[in-house]
Amino acid sequence: MSNYYQVLELGEQATAEEIRQAYLRLVRLTHPDRTPDPAAHRRYLLINEAYDTLRQPALRARYDASLRGTVPRPAYTVPFRGNAYQVLRVPYTAPPARIEQAYQHWKRLLERAPQGDPAIRRQLADLEHAYATLTTAELRQQHHEQLRRQPPRGPSGEAAVYARYAPVARVLCQVLMVAAALLLLDFVWVRDYPREIVTGVSLRTVQDRRGIIDSYYFVQTHSTNFRADHTYPAGTALHLQRSGLSGHVRSYRPSGAPSAEAHSYAKGWFPRAVALLSAAFGLTAAWAYQRSRPPRQTCDAAATAAIVALLAVYLLFRT
Repeated sequence: MSNYYQVLELGEQATAEEIRQAYLRLVRLTHPDRTPDPAAHRRYLLINEAYDTLRQPALRARYDASLRGTVPRPAYTVPFRGNAYQVLRVPYTAPPARIEQAYQHWKRLLERAPQGDPAIRRQLADLEHAYATLTTAELRQQHHEQLRRQPPRGPSGEAAVYARYAPVARVLCQVLMVAAALLLLDFVWVRDYPREIVTGVSLRTVQDRRGIIDSYYFVQTHSTNFRADHTYPAGTALHLQRSGLSGHVRSYRPSGAPSAEAHSYAKGWFPRAVALLSAAFGLTAAWAYQRSRPPRQTCDAAATAAIVALLAVYLLFRT
């Protein structure tokens, strides 16, 4: 089994400068940009791993001690069967210093626990095996190959929930896209009612939270009712323009009066806000509906679109 000195083609008494020179020479020969050979790439990784350890005096001293056998450890000829990175709780790109730090940390914690507990002894054994795997060049390389051969893990609990509800979210997106199209059609489609007879008018007042009182006339006809700034006697004929689907009054004027005298709601911010929100949640739903989206993005975007849709409907019926 090769040690880090052999990987760098050096003796154990090599100086720091010799280690650096050997690293620079070997890394040029095995760099992935220089050769696509997989064996050269594996050697390139081992060279970097060896250099990361031997260039740091503290890590090199510990490594030398382990080579001399002054730090007794179980001899392992095969890599850890599980995931050594998960045992030590380090990322896959962890350098030797990070692995050493994690090993010392978890070892101290486990050694404080009751040693008569079989579970603690098992955890200590796993920790030693995982540490040996990640600090031995060949075992670590074998471990990487072993991890690549393992079947992919199933989704986590949260991911499983998203995957479960993604089809429902896509159905919701379809509904929201249709709703957005209908609201936009309602905004642009205006129908004329040239002769709507007023059946009643009442004066209503409202007071906001600041105590400001506002008043308006509530006009009723045979087919609809709406807020108005002017009062009309019962029997007055009005020319109304109403949205094509919801029937909301968009403008009103006395029948026969020129269109310039019409009182229009279309220029107010409520109808425009409804149209803008409709376009927003429709586009969001269309984006989320694409099957190439991950389940989490689909569910989150569908929920966002639904909230915006509720706001649009609220504004529609508030006008």
